[in-house]
Amino acid sequence: MEKDVFLIGDIERITWQKFPRSPILKLQSSLLIKRKRIMRKSEHWSRSNMGLVQRIAVLVCTVLCSLTTLGSVTTLAADPALPPSEIGPLPEGVASFGATGLGDWLYVYSGHTGKTHQYSKDHMLKGFYRVSLEKGGEWEKLEMGPPAQGVALIADDRFVYRIGGMQARNEPGASADLHSLTDVAQFDPTTKKWRALPELPQPRSSHRAAVLDNKLYIFGGWSMRGGEDGEWFEKGLVLDLKDEKAGWKEVPQPAVRRALEVIAFDGRIWMVGGLTEDGDISNEAKSFDPKTQSWKDEASIPGISANGNGIAGCVSGNRLYMAGMDGIIYRLASDKSKWENAGKLPSARIHHRMVGWDAKRLIVVGGASSAGHLKSTDAVAIE
Repeated sequence: MEKDVFLIGDIERITWQKFPRSPILKLQSSLLIKRKRIMRKSEHWSRSNMGLVQRIAVLVCTVLCSLTTLGSVTTLAADPALPPSEIGPLPEGVASFGATGLGDWLYVYSGHTGKTHQYSKDHMLKGFYRVSLEKGGEWEKLEMGPPAQGVALIADDRFVYRIGGMQARNEPGASADLHSLTDVAQFDPTTKKWRALPELPQPRSSHRAAVLDNKLYIFGGWSMRGGEDGEWFEKGLVLDLKDEKAGWKEVPQPAVRRALEVIAFDGRIWMVGGLTEDGDISNEAKSFDPKTQSWKDEASIPGISANGNGIAGCVSGNRLYMAGMDGIIYRLASDKSKWENAGKLPSARIHHRMVGWDAKRLIVVGGASSAGHLKSTDAVAIE
């Protein structure tokens, strides 16, 4: 059966993805891309062949996603307590980066810069930064480790942790030479120094991480070793932060995913969205019980079928929030049976980050949008 497909941007690889045909999209589909018969589960072009078509497709899809959501949610402005202008812009627009909150501080680590799907040593943000959410102002540049995109950054109540990521080692204009990393480190906000932790068993990027009960968990991702494709991971990993010398241990993972979100919430680890090995986008949500080492299905993310690609989430005011390509902020209902509309991003985007603040506000940083990579930080009011 012939299916209509649209090109959806992915920071580490370009793939053809099935996309819902809303009335607006149906009218515009002939301008986006010609119909294509899919003979395999996954089909992709090389970057050299995609170029202009990819950029047009991502641009139009992102704009149309915003149009199709107008009127369906209440438009909420940034909270007056923190206008976006009070926090200075990042040095460059960035996507597929690491971000986390600890105390009053918002931290951002490296990521992809420049045009989408251009990879080189010059297309990575070479910096580790923080800014005070209460005071605002300019970003403070901190000591950093290796520049990387698809890197996981997470915090407990004392430290910030950096796990893996992917480096482009080629010069601008040369063939992509992409390598995942094994680096794991702990940052002390008091001394402003990094301390190395046990390395990952294999290089890993495009994964996400969470901390629960003094254990550092990572799920999803793949291992890139020079090409444009990688080896997908079927298992998660955990590191006991009270017994670091024991190293990383495998834990069950319910599905093979990357470009997903992983969050600790309500005593469980949540794994949401992501790209699948066969080229599809998943909007599924699952949660892991560390005590029983078992997973269970949760309510899937609503909205467009592409929402799971490069989705971002956070816990704010003891509630779980997610926001994907359609620009709507979804909140998990109190009974966890569904997701509710809780607001709207300032603009639709993917591969952004969200950080919790309180019951009324959350923080949205960067991402890839129709206007390019963003360098803004926005405080968004939620209901």
